[in-house]
Formats: sequence, structure tokens, C-alpha cells
Amino acid sequence: MFYEIYAATVAAAVAANVYDIYMTEKGVKAGVAIEAFDWLVGTKPTVLALALRDLGIVAVASTPALVLYTLGSVPAAYGCLAGPAVAAIKHILGGRSWGEIDEEIRKVRPCRYGY
Repeated sequence: MFYEIYAATVAAAVAANVYDIYMTEKGVKAGVAIEAFDWLVGTKPTVLALALRDLGIVAVASTPALVLYTLGSVPAAYGCLAGPAVAAIKHILGGRSWGEIDEEIRKVRPCRYGY
């Protein structure tokens, strides 16, 4: 049961990361804002730079649960599954903040080209 929950939380963290990267790249290309969490990537990062940084963070957040479960500390391993879940929530919130910026811009300057 642990491995199924582990896989689900890591998959959620990776999917939320992909969503956040997509929305960040869309906002940076539109020129409406810059990356706020510019650690290792700068204020106008590429998709590759964002993916490498954020997938590394997901890997670091998810590794303790797997190590503790392998060592036999099952309750602590289940507790450490909060790490990738929090990473997923962080990326969803980050992507939504870009979405809100995009919606505000469309209110001010409507798009004529249908995207």
C-alpha cells in the first residue's frame, strides 16, 4: 500500500510541476512578470532550467519517505509523504498565480487573436 501512495504523491508533484512550468513559461514569454523564486534559474528562466530545479526539489522531498520505508520505519515513512504533497500544492498555487495574472491582463487588453 505504501508504494501506491508514494507513487501517487510523486506523480501529483511532478504533474503539478509541469503545470507550474507551463504557466511560468507562458507568463515570462508574454513579458507580464518575472520568476519570483529565482534560485539557480534567474528571473527569466528557460523550461529546462525550471524543470531541473523543480524536479530536483521533488526528488529531495520524496526520497526520505522511500528510505525510511526501506529501513523499516513505516510510520515515519508515511509522515514523510507530506513532502511531495506539499511540493505539489506549492506548484499548483504557483501556476494559478500566473493564471490570475494572465486573466487580469486579458481584462485590461483583450486579445483579438483568439488564444
